[in-house]
Amino acid sequence: MRSTVIAATLAVIAGACSSDPAPSLLDAATAACLVPASYGALGTKIGTQDSTGAGVPSITVVLDPGPPKDVFYLKLVAGVGAFATTAPAPGSFTIQGVDKTPSGCGLCTSIIADIDPVRGPTKFYAADAGTVVLTSTSPVAGSASNLHLVEVDLTTSQPVASGCATTVASIAFGS
Repeated sequence: MRSTVIAATLAVIAGACSSDPAPSLLDAATAACLVPASYGALGTKIGTQDSTGAGVPSITVVLDPGPPKDVFYLKLVAGVGAFATTAPAPGSFTIQGVDKTPSGCGLCTSIIADIDPVRGPTKFYAADAGTVVLTSTSPVAGSASNLHLVEVDLTTSQPVASGCATTVASIAFGS
């Protein structure tokens, strides 16, 4: 977040000192993070329903077809986080506690950036704030708002120190 603010400030200063419409430093920051600082309001998106062999309901929504592509991914895990005492069910859920970490979440809300078909994802962002409203869990459908997602190390599942962040004002999803 701090690097985005610094980049934005430098971009304003650079723009004020130049009459040349050169690319801004914000473009460089977005390129380094592989996602925009904010997706804004995304509207309604159609996704692909997934279900692993363990029967874990999830939905994948393509945000940028690429290549490489970026996706919004929501997975619902029974017995953990928002669903600690129940199976995933419709309702309104605030992202908090273990749902803020990709390795122990029940309401796993993320953006996976620059997915290469051979190497896999380049960056992973996990929601650490926001609200998810589920209207259905089979198939997964609903909406999310005020999401704040932080860059997470793919090997440790921990937030990256001085890593990138992005926001989603709102998204509705279904199939």
